[in-house]
Amino acid sequence: MGTPETDVDPPVELVLRLARAGHEAGYPAADLEERVLALAQAVGHEEAEISATPTVVDVSLGSIARQRSYSLRVQPRAVDLDAIARLDALVLDVLMGRLDAADALHALADIRAHPLERPWYVLLAAYAIAGAALTPILGGGWREAAAGALVGLVVGAIAVPAQGTARVEPMVAPIVAVAASFCAAALAQLGVSAEPDLVTLAALVTFLPGMRLTIGMRELATDHLQSGVANTASALVQFVGLVFGVGIGRSVAADWFGTTETVAPDALFSGTHVVAAVAAGLAFTLTLRARFADAVVMCYATVLALVAQELAATVFGREAAVFVAALAVGLVGGFVGPRLRRSPLVFIVPGVLMLVPGSAGFNSVLQLLSDQTVSGITAAFDTFVTAMSIAYGLIVSVSVIPGNLGAGRNHEPVGS
Repeated sequence: MGTPETDVDPPVELVLRLARAGHEAGYPAADLEERVLALAQAVGHEEAEISATPTVVDVSLGSIARQRSYSLRVQPRAVDLDAIARLDALVLDVLMGRLDAADALHALADIRAHPLERPWYVLLAAYAIAGAALTPILGGGWREAAAGALVGLVVGAIAVPAQGTARVEPMVAPIVAVAASFCAAALAQLGVSAEPDLVTLAALVTFLPGMRLTIGMRELATDHLQSGVANTASALVQFVGLVFGVGIGRSVAADWFGTTETVAPDALFSGTHVVAAVAAGLAFTLTLRARFADAVVMCYATVLALVAQELAATVFGREAAVFVAALAVGLVGGFVGPRLRRSPLVFIVPGVLMLVPGSAGFNSVLQLLSDQTVSGITAAFDTFVTAMSIAYGLIVSVSVIPGNLGAGRNHEPVGS
């Protein structure tokens, strides 16, 4: 993106461009609306209104009698934590009076013109690390971890070249699911692992729309109905696409190799899980496009989510554990983020991903396809309960520690 035009109204242009850039960075609707409203009020538009959905962002500026409305056509995007962190810093600088609207426009143009880029081999390694790290958390052993790394490499080899290609992106999830399922079955046939379904799931966790489902549930719970329905429906469609791919891969593998006996996973918590959570945090740093400087924070988030869930399960039971873990992640993210000059989402997103609400939904559809109707429906219900538990945990955390953007609204408008 080039230098902003000089014949535009800088405050209006800034608000609109931030709304688009924030949507492209993957902000949840409530977080995007909060930031755009805070920015609009800081630059002199006290009566601003915004409605954000996955496909359209509507912004209205001015008093009701003289209100002007703008509609931005947008597309759902994956979370980009580096862009989110930089946009949060920009908004805060405007709120604190360190930037006026014109300077903020130039800073915003620089953010959009220079996205975080990483070499393909680093991203490929991230998928392998994620596959290896998540197998112990799901109940696998060292053999499953090795198989998860190999299958993760295959998944990354397909996903990395397809990134940013609009025509290919909708088909990436089912294609990688076919490859993951087939390769996991092949490795089980070779004796590398004993649980191909677990390896498949671990390799595909980065594609599971657990975060999107959680956001959808959170938006529905906070009356962002249009965005909530859209995000929930999008998550369900991606679930089905992944399951379709796994079903195809299973079918081909069964025809070539025959069926493979599986071993029940061992879900007993141990120190290995903590090490795996640290490795998952490193992998998420790359797959979520966060800065290397944020890696420590993200590893803390994944460890906190896992340990908090396990401790809460022993005290309150499994049903309440996810809510308590999400509450802990939200509270720590809201408290630590501003003090480290980082967006709370840099802490919250990887923490929520560690709770893996998507895995239960993934397994529920697989069970339905395998004629395990009763257990499949039960697992699907548990998925939505888990997503709602995370959503309510985050909602409560925000009410306890509100975002730090509100403080900037008390400043005099700048650049007006």
